[in-house]
Amino acid sequence: MKYEISAGGVVYRRVEEKIEFLIVQHSGHHRWVLPKGWIDAGETKEETAVREVKEEAGVEAEIQDYLGETTIFYTLPAGRQANPQKEKVRKTSHFFLMEYVSGDPDKDHGWEVENTAWLETNAAIKKLDYPGEKKMIEKAFKILEIKPNSS
Repeated sequence: MKYEISAGGVVYRRVEEKIEFLIVQHSGHHRWVLPKGWIDAGETKEETAVREVKEEAGVEAEIQDYLGETTIFYTLPAGRQANPQKEKVRKTSHFFLMEYVSGDPDKDHGWEVENTAWLETNAAIKKLDYPGEKKMIEKAFKILEIKPNSS
């Protein structure tokens, strides 16, 4: 079994009295996900989260809190990423609550992303494809409900 570790962000913004979360649609598998990616050599989880949010979603965001991790299992098809045969993968992703600072995800998202969306909590949860990521949105919302508006 192959092991992967990634980090990413649950990016939020406040619009009037509402909280919106930024989610992205991956251009390869077309699933709606939170922006995240592999941790580069010498990089911390926090640095990875900030970098991946910028690269994939096209926005600058500041880390507010650590939310936790999710784990999924999947199988790489034969021939992909130099694998001569199918390979099982365990992927652990670490997520951080991140406040939106600047950028336009519709114009500035990376090549791995085909669409972006700012959605309120329930709509984001409904649209996301992975149960663990849905839980990260729920956890973020609970934190933000009791946190005063920083602006």
